[in-house]
Amino acid sequence: MTSPVQKQPRLLYIDNIRILLICLVITTHAAITFGAQGSWYYTVADADPVAEVVLTVVTALNQTFFMGFFFLISAYFVPGSFERKGTSRYLRDRLIRLGIPLVVWVVVISPFLGYTVATQVYGSTGSFTEFYAGHFLPFRGFGLGPMWFIFTLLVLDVGYAAWQAVRNNPPAVKGSPAPQPGFAAIALFGLALGILTFAVRLIFPVGTEWELFAIQIPFYPQYMALFLVGLYAARNAWFSAIPPGTGKACSMAALVLAICGPPILLAAAGAGGTLDLLLGGLHWQALLYAVWEQVTGIMIIAGLLWLFSTRIHEQGPVARAAAADTYTVYLIHAPVLLLLSLALGVLPLPTLEVFALVLALAIALSFALAHLIRALPGAKAVL
Repeated sequence: MTSPVQKQPRLLYIDNIRILLICLVITTHAAITFGAQGSWYYTVADADPVAEVVLTVVTALNQTFFMGFFFLISAYFVPGSFERKGTSRYLRDRLIRLGIPLVVWVVVISPFLGYTVATQVYGSTGSFTEFYAGHFLPFRGFGLGPMWFIFTLLVLDVGYAAWQAVRNNPPAVKGSPAPQPGFAAIALFGLALGILTFAVRLIFPVGTEWELFAIQIPFYPQYMALFLVGLYAARNAWFSAIPPGTGKACSMAALVLAICGPPILLAAAGAGGTLDLLLGGLHWQALLYAVWEQVTGIMIIAGLLWLFSTRIHEQGPVARAAAADTYTVYLIHAPVLLLLSLALGVLPLPTLEVFALVLALAIALSFALAHLIRALPGAKAVL
């Protein structure tokens, strides 16, 4: 048995990591808007080939780690929250913090996004009332979009509480924490995760989505694994003091893999330029991509945890406010980005310049709007 998780001083560097991650979320969705491979509410029709390649590399690098990192961080604080609050209060808190935004998204924001695209992109002339009814009838799914993460996190949090109930919440006994994993252990974990991901993509190649909940099945091995790692890491305080040697080694490995991986993968995909062989199926290219993706992502995560915990672990008033607003930014960035893309996507500028402009404005406006929303009476109880 491990020692109980006590309330610890706030880890400011984790808050700073959250700021980085939410900016990468917006970056990824903006990149898809302007030509990268992927699915989003609106994509420009005339992205130039250079922009498509550059932005696809950006999204591929982000995808190696950013959402898995969110699951890892979220899980790290689950045991302590559960033990401090108890089952009932913990579940009530999760249903308020995650469930209410989910309902608002499904009932309000998702139809708004769909109607905006239908009228501004596809020239629909129907009323919002007509579109709203058609959005739900016939029922084709919840239209979660980026809220798949919130939905999954809610399911995992409830699952954790259920697991503790099955175990009958046995009292924890103090003991020595498990040692920090070294570079070799982290690399082997990434390799194993890559092989597991390849196996899943034999059946569910990249692009496969469970439309009911907008869940990208091919990426879920990492998400589930890192959530479990986060729970275990919390019990052993792994985030508190990452060995410098491990952090530096992981950072260097991440840098090499991030630089060398994309050109090697593009060459492996073949002269025809298609990425299909990388995305899944019984191909050595799919195995190469899955292993590169997971090892790179795990190295980036370990490297960033070390870097932020040692170098970026303080906050001024702006960073403190931004950290408090990250969850709200996640909830509202889609409509902000969509409206900016529709308004500025027609500018007679090179695609990458328009992308940079829209991205900068989307990040700034999302944080500003989130701060205003959280200032409303009662908003902080949910957001």
